[in-house]
Amino acid sequence: MELWQGLDVEEKDLKSFVKRCNSATTLIPGPTGNVQAAMINRDKEHVQSTQEFARDIASATYERDFKSNPWLWAEQFIKFHGLLKEGKIANATQLASCKCTSILPFVACIVKQCKPNGLGDMQISIKDTSATVWASVHRKVLLNPKFEQDLTVGAVLLLHTVVAFSPRPRLCYVNITVRNIVKILKADICQPTDELIHATLKPDIVLLPCMDPKIDELLRKLVKPSIVTNKTKHGQGSSGSDGASSSTKGAQTTDE
Repeated sequence: MELWQGLDVEEKDLKSFVKRCNSATTLIPGPTGNVQAAMINRDKEHVQSTQEFARDIASATYERDFKSNPWLWAEQFIKFHGLLKEGKIANATQLASCKCTSILPFVACIVKQCKPNGLGDMQISIKDTSATVWASVHRKVLLNPKFEQDLTVGAVLLLHTVVAFSPRPRLCYVNITVRNIVKILKADICQPTDELIHATLKPDIVLLPCMDPKIDELLRKLVKPSIVTNKTKHGQGSSGSDGASSSTKGAQTTDE
C-alpha cells in the first residue's frame, strides 16, 4: 500500500482540494479561451464537453479570485470606511464601462498578470466581475516604497479617478499613477477580521460627485433653480414698485 493511501482524508475534502488546485488554470478571455479549454480538456483522463469544462474552469477561477483573502479585505474595507454608496463593492465602477467612458471614478480589481515594458513602467492585466483589461502602471508607483512590494499577481487594487482610453472598439486600457491608488491589498494577506479592519485608517480621497456615498443627501439640500429665479424676479419687482412709490411721494412733496 502506498503511503498516501493510509491517510485519513474525507472524499469531499479531497475533491475540494483538487478543485482548488485545478483553479490555478485561468482561461484567456474571448474566443481564444474556448480553444484553450479544448486543449486542456483533451489532456484529461475523463474528457468533458468543451462548454462544460470551460464552465467548470470559470467557476473555479471566480471562486479563487473573488473569494480570496485580498478580495474579502477589499469588501470589508470599503464597507467600514463607506468609500462607496451603501458600502458595497458592487457599486464600484465596472471595468467593462471603460469602453464608453474616459474616467472610472472608483475601481476594485485583482491583478492577473504583471510584465515590465522595458521603459521603467509596467503593464498589468486587471480583472473585476465584469471584464479583464490591460493597464499601464507608471514607474513612480513601482518606485514608491508603499506599493512596490505589494503590486504582484493576486493583489487587489482599489483605485479612484482612473483615466481610460479605448483605441479600438473592443480594446481598452487604463492608466494607473500614484494619485489613483487608494489601497493595495497584497496577495498573501491574512483573512480579514473586525479587529484588523477597524485598525485601518480611512484613505483621504476626493471622489467624483456621482460616486459620493452622500450624493442623495446633498441633492436633497439643493434648491431648484426655478425657485431662486422666481424669488429674484419678485424681489426686483417689489423694489421697483417701492422706488416708483417713493419717487411719486417725493414729487408730491415738492409740489406742495
